[in-house]
Order: sequence, then structure tokens, then C-alpha cells
Amino acid sequence: MDDLLSGGGVGMGLLFFGIMVLGVARRKAGNVVARGLYPKLAERLGLTYEPSSYKAGVGRLTGEYQGYRVTVDPDDQRRIYLRFESKPAVSLHSYAHNKRPANGQRDFRPPSTVLSSQFKTAQASDAIMERINSNRELPAVIKPLKFLRELKTLSVTESGVTAVFDYGRPPYIPASVVEDVLPRLFALARVVEGSGEGTKSTRQDPLKADAPAD
Repeated sequence: MDDLLSGGGVGMGLLFFGIMVLGVARRKAGNVVARGLYPKLAERLGLTYEPSSYKAGVGRLTGEYQGYRVTVDPDDQRRIYLRFESKPAVSLHSYAHNKRPANGQRDFRPPSTVLSSQFKTAQASDAIMERINSNRELPAVIKPLKFLRELKTLSVTESGVTAVFDYGRPPYIPASVVEDVLPRLFALARVVEGSGEGTKSTRQDPLKADAPAD
């Protein structure tokens, strides 16, 4: 190894090539593992597994989860999507934009440092803003997503909650990530829609925060 490192461009080139090949192999293994785990994951979540039409694809999960229509699409859109039926007046994004709030919404900054850091754009109706700001469990539910570096964007709009990932190529989302993140998106959706007040579902949250987080 010392000879390679001291051998100039050739040695370093071989080293970096080896690292690149290892990274590609790991990503390829990731999509294969995910494809093998998704059928059982679908059973646990009460969803339907649809095999992929791509040779290196993982396949989709679709169906209803705790009263919401859900799509897990690692192949094309690389996202976990939970759809709203009520079209709530909200626009939360993990990135900043300069668009003016839609009618019935206004800009706000959550008092929780976790939420204000996660949602750099926060616009909502007064009722939704109050629910987000006053919910003591939500910051602890969302906090682990801050450390998931493959999560590229998290958005909440009138159409639903969307988490977009990038685990490289071939694209995939690990089964363990889906199983952890989906209940967090569900908990976020319930707060936005006021479901804890009986407007959507009476089912118990599958994910409960152990303690409040600022």
C-alpha cells in the first residue's frame, strides 16, 4: 500500500478506482436486497407489492395505510407518498422558496428548533399552524429524519406528504427505511389534518414519541 501511495498518479488512480467499484457494488446489492424484502414488507404494512418492470428495479408498494392512500416508489419517483383527501391549506418544505403563500395561508416559523430546521418553508392556515406549533410529540417524531442524509426533500402540501430519497443508482429505498419513515409521515399527516381531533381516523398512531424534543 505504501508503494502504491508513493507511486504517484497510477497508484492513487487504482486506489480511487477500487473505492468507486466498491461503492457501486454496495448500491447494486442494496437494490437487490430491497427487492427481496419488499413482498414481506408489504404484508407487514398491509400494502400490495407490485414487481418492477425494470431489470434492476425494486417494485412498488401501494394501498391504504391507517386510512391514507400510500405509494412507495423507489424506481421512478424515488419517494414515499401519503395522499390527502381533504386538501389541507398547508405548504411545508425542507428547502426554502420565495413563493407567496396561497390564499388562506401565511408564513410562519415553528417554535420548535427541530421543525423550523426541517421545514425551511412553512406556510399554512391559522388552524394548521396552531396544530403544528402546539403539538408536543411532533418534533420527536420528525427529529430522526434530520439525520437521514439520503432523504433529499420532505414536503407537505394540499396533495399529501412526500419524502424523496437518493440512494444512488440503481435507485432503491431500503425496506427498513420505509418501515421507519412511513409511520412518521403518517403522524405528521394526522397533525396537519387534525386527525387527533377526530377529523380523519380514530386509529392509534403506530409511532409515539417517547419524549418531547425541541
